[in-house]
Amino acid sequence: MQKIKKYLLLLAGIMLVAVISGCGGNYAVVDESKPVPITKPSGLPTNPKILIAYFSHSGNTELAAWQVQAAVGGELLAIKTAEPYPKDGQACGVIAKQELAENKRPLLAANLSDISRYETIFLGYPIWYKQAPLAVRTFLEAHDFSGKVILPFCTSGSDGIEQSLAAIRESAAQADMTTGLALHDIGNGKMQRLITSWLEGVRGEVDAFNKKRASDK
Repeated sequence: MQKIKKYLLLLAGIMLVAVISGCGGNYAVVDESKPVPITKPSGLPTNPKILIAYFSHSGNTELAAWQVQAAVGGELLAIKTAEPYPKDGQACGVIAKQELAENKRPLLAANLSDISRYETIFLGYPIWYKQAPLAVRTFLEAHDFSGKVILPFCTSGSDGIEQSLAAIRESAAQADMTTGLALHDIGNGKMQRLITSWLEGVRGEVDAFNKKRASDK
């Protein structure tokens, strides 16, 4: 009986790992098939100089974007491809891997008409094969980020954000960029605490970038 219990626990663990993998093999968004149920905050503050642009496949990065908006205000922009990725994690992973191999820039369903009025850009995305989905690079390369600060954040099963940042910098070379945030556990309370802590930590970086730009004028 004891052996059967151990076997069942091991099987449950294997199934949990499989669920968390999702699109992009082992480098996927958190729990692709069952996003954490977090309700969008109401009565959000507004800040017309802040943009929160995000790409979300399963909904987890969108939830993180809502929490960023709840903390800092700003306007939300969902980055969406003209041809949506399959909802099935395995099928999505095949396409994502091929796009990465070809360094492809998928077409977007719509684009921002004018980014000039924003000063601070929060950029959210899931980690697919240790990189941001290439739709994020399509978005970045369509705009001039001169004089702007990008604050990157991601959702991921286990990987950090660091390996994805070189490509982000390449696609938005005109912008300054702060330390990024990787969200592995996006349970309601923990995600909010992680985002709050990150915002407090990068505040000094943003201030330093703004002071440097002011002195260069």
